[in-house]
Amino acid sequence: MTRLYLHSTDPEVASKMKPEIYAKILKRREELTATLQQIETDAHTISLEIGCGHGHFLTAMALKTPKEQFVGIDVNRGRIFKARRKAERLGLKNIHLLECESIEFLKLLPDKIRIKETWILYPDPWPKKRHFKNRIIQAPFLEALASASILKGKLFMRSDYDAYLEWSKELLDQSGEWTVLPNFEWPEITATVFQELTNNQHSSLVAELNPLKE
Repeated sequence: MTRLYLHSTDPEVASKMKPEIYAKILKRREELTATLQQIETDAHTISLEIGCGHGHFLTAMALKTPKEQFVGIDVNRGRIFKARRKAERLGLKNIHLLECESIEFLKLLPDKIRIKETWILYPDPWPKKRHFKNRIIQAPFLEALASASILKGKLFMRSDYDAYLEWSKELLDQSGEWTVLPNFEWPEITATVFQELTNNQHSSLVAELNPLKE
């Protein structure tokens, strides 16, 4: 599967791409934009899981709170396919599962919809220093997430790799928009597949969007 990123549509990058690949990127953006426009929510807010996998966690969330809207995204087409099948079997109408990249989603999210909660559970830690650039928690990502979230919106993150969590805390503190909460209550909805694989050996953080902080 070809990974089609939003930043690949920048003129400088696009000029170096094959026309057929660039056309696929534009088509994907158009389809994603149309899908996002169709999401209906009375509260104009959603809860988002980035890297939703097979949808184990998000479908449990959607079942528990049927009046709220949930969106799960993943770059793996096979995972999204399985997550959609799970949601269909459960008869869920308040969940949307999309194959896309996180920055792509955040940039194309309509202004009428804002994010109330974002969940990032057991992301790839990319432990080698030369691979740190591949980690999802980066300054541009946090900026894009802040722009798409409501004031006091929450970011929930859990990892079995403590060094990655510390890295994330530092970037959140440096962002000027997110505050890492020293005390928080983690909503225990259901254990994810990765959580079960790690025998519940993990650390968590919760950050709150507060762009007015000094």
